[in-house]
Amino acid sequence: MTDLVIYYSRTENTKQVAQQIADEFDAQLLEVKDKQERGGLLGFIKSGYDSLRENETPIEYDKVDLTDYDTIFIGTPVWASKPTPAIIQFIKENEFSGTKCVSFATMMGSGGETTINVINNMIISQGGTVKDSFILAVKNKDIKELTDEALNNLEL
Repeated sequence: MTDLVIYYSRTENTKQVAQQIADEFDAQLLEVKDKQERGGLLGFIKSGYDSLRENETPIEYDKVDLTDYDTIFIGTPVWASKPTPAIIQFIKENEFSGTKCVSFATMMGSGGETTINVINNMIISQGGTVKDSFILAVKNKDIKELTDEALNNLEL
């Protein structure tokens, strides 16, 4: 068995962290794609609104059996102190029974703890176990260095 890194990324910050985790743990990557247009200023505003209101969104991703993996990392940017609609939708659509998860969030401002709490509670309500979590405040920071430090502090 192996590990899996599930992520959604609008601006590539969360993607960069996910790729680094996959490299470090020799894990498979699974990108969750939001079918809503989220680019540009209007997309940014709509994204924050959708997160705040916890609106559902159509997503696409390669289907996997989550029980095939030892550890599942699941990551999202922080939008309006919430996880992205795409990651919320992914968790709702999948069975996490018997899985061991590590949640992570990237943020430019604040709201990371609330975001992680929402993700962790959703994973638990879907039958999963959360082994650890981390939050990266990436604004004007070296993402690789932040990720290295977070991974070194994980309790797996």
